[in-house]
Amino acid sequence: MKIVDMHCDTISEIYKSKGSDNPQGLFENSLHIDIQKMKQSGYLLQNFAMFTNIKEVGDPFEYVMDLIDTFYDEMEHNKNDICVIKSYKDIVNNEKHGKMSAMMTIEEGACCKGDIEKLEKLYSLGARMMTLTWNYPNELAFPNIFEKQKNDKGFYLFDASKGLSKKGFEFVERMEELGIIIDVSHLSDKGFWDIAQNTKKPFVASHSNARTLCGHARNLTDEMIAAIADRGGVIGLNFYGLFLNESADYYSNVKRMAEHARHIINIGGADCLGLGSDFDGIDGVLEMQDCSQMDKLINELQRQHFSNSEIEKIFYKNVLRVYKELL
Repeated sequence: MKIVDMHCDTISEIYKSKGSDNPQGLFENSLHIDIQKMKQSGYLLQNFAMFTNIKEVGDPFEYVMDLIDTFYDEMEHNKNDICVIKSYKDIVNNEKHGKMSAMMTIEEGACCKGDIEKLEKLYSLGARMMTLTWNYPNELAFPNIFEKQKNDKGFYLFDASKGLSKKGFEFVERMEELGIIIDVSHLSDKGFWDIAQNTKKPFVASHSNARTLCGHARNLTDEMIAAIADRGGVIGLNFYGLFLNESADYYSNVKRMAEHARHIINIGGADCLGLGSDFDGIDGVLEMQDCSQMDKLINELQRQHFSNSEIEKIFYKNVLRVYKELL
């Protein structure tokens, strides 16, 4: 089975490990994702997020540029196995030559510091998808988690009434012009609808699940699922236990992933769901311990009576369709 995954934080983990007693590299490592594990599962394409926690770095733009340097260093070291893509044609060419593809994405629009020229710079360097926020308000928008108060299920409360800023709307317009896919994961509910009502092209939620099954604010309501599907976008199934379950242990298991998958497809149709593992950005107990074990999810989807056509769409066809249109 071919695999296309819309989100991982592997590059951030590799970058943070530099100078440590246990430096990591992309070819083989102790993380969730490396070249060897990807080959074992049959990966076609992995999105690599350049993730910035603005509370922990000085200049967020300088930080994301350091991450991009790390990304390209790893691509150069592993060029016989994986190559960067900037267009859909690149994906086709890489597969033709027996290589996996890597797409650079940006997680946290604050790295642009409200400057569209910085957004354009990121595009020129290969960024092809971006979330407007992570977990903190910034120059562009409000996230879906920023209050330190929790409900009785342990989920952070959030203010769904605050969305995009004026600058955020300017960024969204420019992203559509450039060809940077708008990613609504981490965005507030109001921000989601600001996107849905003020854009024309398909957009994605690269790593989010169904809020009906797990009430975490990071997940999508049924109305949001339907809106993404109606626009021709795609939702990446997130493997994080906290976004899968409302039980106390937050165990990440394939049975629950399949249940979220079935719900999302029931709401939005078979064409709206892909994979957004969030590997190397999630913790807790994982039934799929790394990306070499993706067959566990395939087997569970089959057990829960997903058709081969549905599984192929989830694992690669739906995301590739969106990329073909937007890249």
